[in-house]
Amino acid sequence: MSYLTVGIDGSAGSGRALDWAAAEAARTGCLLEVVHAIDAPRPTGIYGRARVSPVIVADLQKYSQDLLDAAEEHLAEVAPKVAVSTRSEAGAPASVLIAASHGASAVVVGSRGLGAFEAFVGSVSNKVAARARCPVVVIPDHGVEPPASGPIVVGVDESEFSVAALRFALAEARARGTSVRAVSAYLLPEITIPLVPEEISRFQKAEHDRAVTVLEDQLSRSGAKDATGVKIESVVIEAPTVDSLLAYADDAQLIVVGSHGRNVSTQMILGTVSRRLLHQTDRPVAVVGLPHSSR
Repeated sequence: MSYLTVGIDGSAGSGRALDWAAAEAARTGCLLEVVHAIDAPRPTGIYGRARVSPVIVADLQKYSQDLLDAAEEHLAEVAPKVAVSTRSEAGAPASVLIAASHGASAVVVGSRGLGAFEAFVGSVSNKVAARARCPVVVIPDHGVEPPASGPIVVGVDESEFSVAALRFALAEARARGTSVRAVSAYLLPEITIPLVPEEISRFQKAEHDRAVTVLEDQLSRSGAKDATGVKIESVVIEAPTVDSLLAYADDAQLIVVGSHGRNVSTQMILGTVSRRLLHQTDRPVAVVGLPHSSR
């Protein structure tokens, strides 16, 4: 049986992630696994020995169990038909969730957690989205309630990650009975020599046509023609990628992007577009990497 994993930590953001994951599990009929990471403080040296107070460990374990019990009670109310399992795991939250991604259909996390540093930069969600072995859905702490009938908006570029994102978006649209809006953005290179207006127009048309070709090719590679019943809207726009996605996501129920773009320096760090999007949108964002065998 397939399963969906959601990480919780007691923050308001993880509560929103839990509700989103419950709705997704109810829609797909999969098991919902609720995970809490017990992130104990680092041991300190006392008389030459490194240890963590047993009292602190016991308190953290009790908090974890209380949190998981509360989550299970909440799920029994909001999603009574969903099969739920809960577990706690010792370790840093990002490491625990990355390990949990092996075998999961997706991992769901809040955009920010409880810690002061995490509240500022969302480091856990960024790390998990960059390194998970399955798609990661990041739920904003605050934002509008996405319309149930809204499209799935997906960013498209020339990368393999974009093909994976399109396939995920098409599958989600089919499961939700909605459409896909594929957005391909481009920017004109800086022109360093004087051009007459006719030359500028030809140059702009060439770049636009290239972006259209990229979008059509990626849709073909993703199997869009076989996505029976899924309406696909294609958008090509001259603008920065993140700005384009935000502009066309006002009615979206989900935004989908590849974890990295065409300029991949390292897959251990989240790509610039996906990282910026997570910090600027008020919509759930699914970050999709390559299949495990391709990494």
